[in-house]
Amino acid sequence: MRPAPFLHDFLRGRIELPERVERVVSLYPSITEILVSIGFLENIVGVSFWCKYLIKEVKGIPSVASATRVNYERLKSLSPDLIFVSTGVQQDLAVELHQRGFHVYLVMFPKNLYGILENIMIVGSLVERREEAGNLVKRLADELKAYRCKEMERPRVYVEFWPDRYPTTVGRLTFVDDLIYTAGGLNIFSKAVGFFKPDFDEVSRGNPDLMIFLFERKVDAEAEVESLIARRGWNDIKAVREGRIWCAREKELPLTHSGPSFTQTLKILSEKFKEVKAG
Repeated sequence: MRPAPFLHDFLRGRIELPERVERVVSLYPSITEILVSIGFLENIVGVSFWCKYLIKEVKGIPSVASATRVNYERLKSLSPDLIFVSTGVQQDLAVELHQRGFHVYLVMFPKNLYGILENIMIVGSLVERREEAGNLVKRLADELKAYRCKEMERPRVYVEFWPDRYPTTVGRLTFVDDLIYTAGGLNIFSKAVGFFKPDFDEVSRGNPDLMIFLFERKVDAEAEVESLIARRGWNDIKAVREGRIWCAREKELPLTHSGPSFTQTLKILSEKFKEVKAG
């Protein structure tokens, strides 16, 4: 039977998806976690090194890519019915995979927490796990409701990813900003949009109550942050004066991870923000 055509805006053309998906390659950790969570683990035949770093269940599955580069000889040998990637850093990769003749689906990077739930339903539909996806979404929606903070008094929060490599923060229309707000905090850059390099003077003017620094790999985080605070002239910021600096690896606090485990991150943030408010 011929594959069903599917129009995908990001690939600017008509792509074909197989009618039945039994062998999947997932190159984005959040999508991989969705597949695992809806009972599709045994059908995952390939992942990225990035997935293996964050998703313990796929440690034994062959790696075929980094975040943005693919070993095409290895990928072809796996004969996948469908390859999952995400928008953002993998958008060009999706086009490349499509041009090489692979069936590829580009999952949207969520702009809020409900976008994560939508992605679960989309992935579940594509691999014929709608009921499992629906049950997962219901559970996560209940957890989201339970952890949602309704108080107006919120600690002001500054978050910075990868300060040792390419400092990045976030504004509105990102699930990270929504995660902070839902947990009871207020992102000092919530009036900006997307992911971007922070203006260090703006951080000082924002005077956050809590500063979160997220590192990709294990480093001497405290010493690194102490040094960058001095270099950036942040010693008068309230969070610095009161010692409210939170350093973590992405694996410990997966703020950039938009998989089903986001409710666990929500719980961690919620407890931290309550601690800050309590003084």
